[in-house]
Amino acid sequence: MTENRATRKAVWFYDLQVALLADGGYHLYIAENTVDEEEPQLLCQNILDERAGTIEDMLAKIRQVLTQAT
Repeated sequence: MTENRATRKAVWFYDLQVALLADGGYHLYIAENTVDEEEPQLLCQNILDERAGTIEDMLAKIRQVLTQAT
């Protein structure tokens, strides 16, 4: 995860994508959506885009992202 939490705005919602891989693992993608304060548009910032070996690993990564956001 390579983002600067100090510059982030209030998150409106998260995009969460999970794909089951052929080898039984999971691909996890998380992005956050915020509102641009200067223009009427949503801004999307990728937070996580990686593989998880088990569903427990995937849930731990989701929990970590959401815990850091609060």
